[in-house]
Amino acid sequence: MRKQTDASLFPFWVEDRGLSFFLAFLVLITIFVPVFRLSRPWRIGMDLIFALMVFSGAIATIRQRILMRLIVGLTVLEFTADLIVEFSPSVGHWGCDTALKISGLAILVVMTLRHTFRPGPVSVHRVMGGVAAYLLIGLTWAFGYRLLLQERPDAIHFQSSFAGTPTGLAAIPTGEPSPLIYFSFATLTSVTYGDAYPIQRVARSLATAEALIGQLYPAILIATLVGMTLQARSRAGVEG
Repeated sequence: MRKQTDASLFPFWVEDRGLSFFLAFLVLITIFVPVFRLSRPWRIGMDLIFALMVFSGAIATIRQRILMRLIVGLTVLEFTADLIVEFSPSVGHWGCDTALKISGLAILVVMTLRHTFRPGPVSVHRVMGGVAAYLLIGLTWAFGYRLLLQERPDAIHFQSSFAGTPTGLAAIPTGEPSPLIYFSFATLTSVTYGDAYPIQRVARSLATAEALIGQLYPAILIATLVGMTLQARSRAGVEG
């Protein structure tokens, strides 16, 4: 049972409605932010929000001291790496900042699913939490593709309407996350338009894994939530 101090300090994550707010934030990142090319101050702001999101979510859900220290250290390192890459772009080729973001997003996926499937009545907010985890998976793969492109710039082909325009990592302007987010969610939902496709073995394997998750996750999510609903009704009937 949670302490009252936890509920007062972290109502966003403790209550189910926090999942709906989190989904709204993810929709903003995945749909509206990619429309714009972010300047340096905005990119730093987004990096800070990302770090605080991981940190606050960990505080609200993790009680093991060792694991908490690990998450805090990961969050600090991730934001520090973002700042270093922002002011020294050549360091970004090492991929440390991208790898740390992937780790943070993976942790958020686990925490969101933990909130969604924890014991209790199934509400609309729980369903929103399941959708939020789906979007987090797409973002995680987007950064995974980014990490691969930093090692193999030609791993993914981005078709251009202009002859002679570079493809792969060279075709993605600094501060514009749109191409990789677009490619990731097109793969996750199995909606492809032929303007971007993997051409390297690792890229193809990642795309195949993401496509499988995209097909299986909704079915598993619906089945699990329906099962939880029936179980809750059964318990209510027995107690009644």
